Amino acid sequence: PSQWAGKDKLALAPIIVTPIWWGLWLRWCRTFVIQGRVVCADGSPVPGAEVHALDVDFFWWWSSMSQVGPTVITDATGHFTIKFRWCCGWWPWWWWRLRRWSLNQQLLDKIRPIMKLNTDSRIPEPSPVVSFNFASLNPQPLPPQPALGGTLPVTTSPVSPTLGPITSNVVDPTTIPALRDRLLRALPQVPELERLRIWPWFPWTPWLDCSPDIIFRVTQNCGGQNKVIVNENIFQTRFDIPTNLSVTLTANGEACCLPPHNPDPVGDCALITGVCGDPGIIAGNIGGNSAHPAGPDGYANPGSRDNPFSEAVTLWGQLGISPQSDYYEIEYKPHTAPPTAWASVPPAALAGFSRGYFDSTQPWPNQWFYPGFSLKPLGTKLVYESRHHYEATHPPANWGNVFSGRSWFMNVNELASLQTFGNFPDGTYDFRVRGYKSLANGDPDPNDPGVVLNGCGNHQENNLLVLRIDNRIVGPQQPGTVHIDTTEPDCGISLVKLGNNLVQPCGAEHLQPNTPLQVDFFCSDPDGHLDHYELRIMWGLGNVRNLLTVPGATLTGIGAGVQPGPDDPNALAQGAVRPTWKGGNMRLTIPNAALVFPVTCCYLIELTVWKRNIVNCGSVYYNQMHYSFTVTV
Repeated sequence: PSQWAGKDKLALAPIIVTPIWWGLWLRWCRTFVIQGRVVCADGSPVPGAEVHALDVDFFWWWSSMSQVGPTVITDATGHFTIKFRWCCGWWPWWWWRLRRWSLNQQLLDKIRPIMKLNTDSRIPEPSPVVSFNFASLNPQPLPPQPALGGTLPVTTSPVSPTLGPITSNVVDPTTIPALRDRLLRALPQVPELERLRIWPWFPWTPWLDCSPDIIFRVTQNCGGQNKVIVNENIFQTRFDIPTNLSVTLTANGEACCLPPHNPDPVGDCALITGVCGDPGIIAGNIGGNSAHPAGPDGYANPGSRDNPFSEAVTLWGQLGISPQSDYYEIEYKPHTAPPTAWASVPPAALAGFSRGYFDSTQPWPNQWFYPGFSLKPLGTKLVYESRHHYEATHPPANWGNVFSGRSWFMNVNELASLQTFGNFPDGTYDFRVRGYKSLANGDPDPNDPGVVLNGCGNHQENNLLVLRIDNRIVGPQQPGTVHIDTTEPDCGISLVKLGNNLVQPCGAEHLQPNTPLQVDFFCSDPDGHLDHYELRIMWGLGNVRNLLTVPGATLTGIGAGVQPGPDDPNALAQGAVRPTWKGGNMRLTIPNAALVFPVTCCYLIELTVWKRNIVNCGSVYYNQMHYSFTVTV
């Protein structure tokens, strides 16, 4: 500073950089190029997504991530390229100043169980602030270290008996290699943590790392909300990547991708492929349909699970490209009724839906569109607009061109959304498609009586779907009870006995040696669509046990013709006739109740029963009851 005294300017002597340092610099700084593609699980491209490449370092239970290169957007085929410059050979103290650290839950989950093996250690609770506070592990002290950025001290004095920087909250990264040697003497050898490159089991000097260690984070906004679709963790790190790296990133189920589509058929035809998605539950896996004529009719997974359908059901398939299918309606009839019984689906049972398409001609991120396909009145009927008619009436005619046009990605082949509850009595029904022409202005033609479309491929059964419908009535939920007010299914615990003594709900009983346990209960469904039930006992601090698997446990039906299960396959083996298992009153007997009641405690027996129904294309029907009491031993 004294050189500046009384001067406005200061001239410094030139710094000569010798050739050897130029050579090192060329090796210390290199250009890296990452080329990749983001796809969904089926390999479909994910366009319009933001890709972030992150260099990751982790130390003890802290991690640090910093983005390398720019954020890039995937093109219509899901491809991206990231180019960046990477330098190494930093002074440790300077490298450390450039990083920001945070606690990492995955590292905590790996390290803390190892720390608990040393009962004498008193490691402080993890903190987001990095510190070398390892004194409680009692490793050997570290030798004196140079000041940050300084020169090595010259000393001949013995090593200080104090722990020095090992308990310091001031981080000096130059002490890390020596600290590792000493910690390894106090910590158990854990090959898994060494394999995962967790310090101190694995050496760590990242300021000398001349190749980055990369993970990826990908986000996408395809519905008005940013969603993380790829979020790699530290244990997915690509260590020491080459200067040219190729990757394929698989997005999660939140991503919007562009799936390949089979071309639409040509002509006045319909192909009903299934329900509840594309592929969803295909017609070939529903009994009574063309690809699976064997029964039971209308049940999904016929001959195994025998699942009926409940409440909302979506129909899926394709329509031929023809003026006769510009609009269409869904017709139905009871399965065993004659052809004269075909009628329009009740209007109250129909609902509109949306489709989604990606338009590569629009600027990012406004490339995602969600047109609605609402129901339109046609006399006393309600009809849907077909997808191909929407395309024809919404130019430009660039549909299907991923690079320079529009591509459907959501609900591409959905045909209809049906609400069966309150509109269809329980039973088996046939469904088909009737097509209608449009007027010049695009509206449905009121003078067209419509045509029942042929089945595509000259197979009329392709325009036919058989479904077994089974809904339930539920009363208002009573406050303070787990039991649902319904008979579909119903369940209850009738009595609990220890030996000859009846145990009342909220009662208490002393357990004598060699005393049997008896639990009488019922599980029932009037439609015969029981799937399985569970009978569990819970006590104490989180203890739970399956009563049906206690050694010596036996199940019996109470009364004639009752199959105790406890699941549909066992009930069929016990005499139930597919697809019906109605259940009934049952009894569980366990010869030695001491296996159930190990300690004096309050116990709760929980009974839960499920039906086989596919509810709203994904949920289930169930019911529950429990019974609590105290046992002293």
